[in-house]
Amino acid sequence: MQGKCFTVGIALVLGAAIVCQGEAASSDGLVADRALLKNPILFAKRVNYQGLHIYDTFYQWRPGGGIYVLENPADSQEQHRVRPVIDATTTNTLGAGIYFDPSLSYDAKRLLFCFKGQPHGHSAIYEINVDGTGLRQVTNLDKNGNPYKGTGGGHHDVKPCYLPDGRIVFTSTRYSGLVPCANNGVAILHVMNADGSDIHTISVNNVTEFDPCVLPDGRILFGRWEYVDRNALVIQSLWTILPDGRNETALYANNMVFPEAVLQAKPVSGHDALVVATFAPHNAPPRGTIAMIDTRVGKDDPAAIINFESPGNPVHDRGQSCDPWALNTHVVLYSGLPKEQDAPSIDRNPPDFKKRNNGKFNALMLIDRSGKKVLVHGDPDIDLHNPIPLVPRPVPVMVPDMTDRATSKGAFFVNDVYVSMPTVKRGTIKWLRVLEETSRVTGTAGANGLNQTFSISGALAWSAKIYHGIVPVEEDGSVYFEAPSGRALYFQLLDQDYKMVRGMRTFIQAAPGTTRSCSGCHEYNPKASGLPRPAGRAPRQLKPESWGSGWLDYSRRVQPVLDAKCVSCHGGAKGLAKGLDLSAGWTEVFNISYENLTARRERMYTADMVGGICGMNGTAYWSCKVFGPYEHGSGMAILADTLLSSTHSNLLTQAEKELVFAWMDSNAMYAGTWDYTLAPPRQPAYPRTINALKAVMKEAGCVSCHADDRGVIRRFDNWVNFDKPEMSTILRAPLAQSITEEGGYGLALCRNRKVNQVFSRRGLLFGFGYPHGVLDLKDFPTQVWPTSWPAEGSPVTPMASPSDARYQKMLAIIRAGRVEMLAQPRIDMPNADLIGSGAIAGRARQILPQALPMPLPEVTTAAEVQGYVRLNWESSARMIGLIAEVHRGPNAGFKPDETTLIGRTERATFCDTRPPPGTVHYAIVFVSDPAVTCGTTMSGAVYDYQNKPEKASIPVGTGCPLTSFRAQRSEPVFVSHDARKSVDPGIIKK
Repeated sequence: MQGKCFTVGIALVLGAAIVCQGEAASSDGLVADRALLKNPILFAKRVNYQGLHIYDTFYQWRPGGGIYVLENPADSQEQHRVRPVIDATTTNTLGAGIYFDPSLSYDAKRLLFCFKGQPHGHSAIYEINVDGTGLRQVTNLDKNGNPYKGTGGGHHDVKPCYLPDGRIVFTSTRYSGLVPCANNGVAILHVMNADGSDIHTISVNNVTEFDPCVLPDGRILFGRWEYVDRNALVIQSLWTILPDGRNETALYANNMVFPEAVLQAKPVSGHDALVVATFAPHNAPPRGTIAMIDTRVGKDDPAAIINFESPGNPVHDRGQSCDPWALNTHVVLYSGLPKEQDAPSIDRNPPDFKKRNNGKFNALMLIDRSGKKVLVHGDPDIDLHNPIPLVPRPVPVMVPDMTDRATSKGAFFVNDVYVSMPTVKRGTIKWLRVLEETSRVTGTAGANGLNQTFSISGALAWSAKIYHGIVPVEEDGSVYFEAPSGRALYFQLLDQDYKMVRGMRTFIQAAPGTTRSCSGCHEYNPKASGLPRPAGRAPRQLKPESWGSGWLDYSRRVQPVLDAKCVSCHGGAKGLAKGLDLSAGWTEVFNISYENLTARRERMYTADMVGGICGMNGTAYWSCKVFGPYEHGSGMAILADTLLSSTHSNLLTQAEKELVFAWMDSNAMYAGTWDYTLAPPRQPAYPRTINALKAVMKEAGCVSCHADDRGVIRRFDNWVNFDKPEMSTILRAPLAQSITEEGGYGLALCRNRKVNQVFSRRGLLFGFGYPHGVLDLKDFPTQVWPTSWPAEGSPVTPMASPSDARYQKMLAIIRAGRVEMLAQPRIDMPNADLIGSGAIAGRARQILPQALPMPLPEVTTAAEVQGYVRLNWESSARMIGLIAEVHRGPNAGFKPDETTLIGRTERATFCDTRPPPGTVHYAIVFVSDPAVTCGTTMSGAVYDYQNKPEKASIPVGTGCPLTSFRAQRSEPVFVSHDARKSVDPGIIKK
């Protein structure tokens, strides 16, 4: 019989140029046919996960099913024999619930699986023999669980897989990190002994990881989600890591837009370079299309893909298929939808449960490269998942553990930072900066999640970062340095002006006690690793930058520089040079200067003033790129060039310039910490004030210039200054030019012409919003930024003076809005820690506890509003994660104890609101206690020192299961304050 022939996309790579459908091909195992199924199949029955994201499946609840074996899969379905390994009816049972994630041992005699027994309960790992005997619980989150602050419920140990030495790798939410956008728990890679002991993480990710399994060479293959200074949607790519946490390496798709997620990847038996996987969308359940990837072709090359269900579109990732297991290089066993006649329709709206996104049950299926599908086995009442042939497999290579978990540092050696950057002149790169992408463990407050997502930045960066320091690059281009372990680190190269030459937008870790080496920065060849550390040369230690280290918060660090050096010309009495307002007045989410500096002035995907890369989901084709030297951050920022120009070079001190450049290289964060208040991050007073001002504009006849054809004033470009109402542009623009208060600081900006209602300097281009789905870059609006200032047209002065009734009416509206804002301030507003519930320390995850600082920091005091005393100390990298116990005593050098304790804080400031008269004496004791700060304490045992300061630390043994570290306390730091000094009257004024 002559078969139909088709060409395989990368057939030459695989050594088979042409494959023919027909009997010959089938007998060779190249076509989907049940005759290939010569062994029983282990599988799970569970209802399809429904929901919004691929990473929140463990929160969902619809019980039913179990783990089963199909004894004779090659026979017709009518002849199939299915026996339960474990379900609600077996002798060994965990009762009704969800049984999921089965993983078979290499000898095919035992299996791991997960079970969730309550709607908001934990998911734990169990082991059982294939014959249904020997059930045992491996992990126990009721004993070792952690306080959870996010949405959903419980903690979850999921996705277990046997390691070659008998240990188990799995993912877990034990560390209590939260996904910044959706506030779900973050599951990252962990390893434990076969009996569940010595649980420890081998990952430092701040977002979720997926589906670990072991490659033949002993590396762990897994899916890693990340979005360091890029979009949060499309980067769920394939990575490898060694079982001890060393050498995490991108394997495929870390700079591709589609497929959005590569999930459930496994090696293809008999072919070391092939992996089989599910391509899936991010905002959907973890189901899509079945594909193979040849990892030799290229890390980001679509030509590496054989998409079994969409041969004409290899990166296609939509569908209902999942859980692939390759029988060979051409045929895959998986969970998918049968043909219409083989799958009766079911109710998509089951009572009491989430609506199904498909009215069919998934079944066990076969598929080949031609797209031919064969039904293996279905169930009329439930979905079938995770098919695994019940046959022994070769044990992968065992990789020895080379780490030293008794230490808290690792090292990095780069042979030559200039490799892969031939356009960069040798000798121009002077420094390497080390940053950390942090993981939030505190919950979201306010009316929505903006405290931890969009208020971090104007859709640029998504997580608060810690600046750990810099090290010099040697004359030969090499750099060898130590860095802290347990942290998601990435590096930036700086030139002699401290501008960024090139920066990573992914992360790695310093595996404790080891040295990671590579040939150069941004060398993407996997063979470029493994260089020996330099003989006889000690690694350099990170040192703070000239401005310091730690958090880099815009309103606390950058805005004061602008206020002191820039605002006088850009928003102050002197005017509005180049139309750029750098004032500190608060906007709905940020402040005036921040929104103006991070504006997408001409293109939606580039904040050109600061070299920022837009991280909106829709602009993924831009943010997923690999950027070259001087292509983002301070290296290409208009602001950086301006500050180095002849007209501005002496305006800022060297330390101030380096601070502003470093801020730009954070991808222009606004909220540099996870701290927050209970106020809504989107200030409700802002839109109310703007609408009231627009009403006055209409009364004054401003609509003749400022409204569209329907009389609607659409454009309103940060014209209100809530910090200093009299400096609001809306008040100053209609007045004659003046630099005095009597003249209202007039700008004379009004012109007798129509205002373009589309053009804007907002953070996102006016009227477009936030596109969640990926768009072609040409589909985004563009605009031309004006080069002349002021704008064309004849000047007009609608208001004669500040005594004008319309001026006074507008000023009263702005002042009223200011009072409303400051009565419920955001964390970036004055006195946020003194009003209402105060400032709440946002906690970043600590995998390893923070060591006590040596030497101890200096503590300073300052007079505050109403006679309060403010204590401050450094907010450097070495202080983040420590608790400060504040004591007040009767005399200098007193002995602090529980009777002198007046408060605890994790912030670098504390306000004593009840100081006694005269000289006040303080002692600050710094405490390192991972049972409090690392996000890994026993369930229900959260240490709430803000409300119960008398509560003692959690005893060792009931806290973090990953460390036996005992709480450590520093010697006290003493400081005194003379309360008779002049008191700052504060800034809250009506």
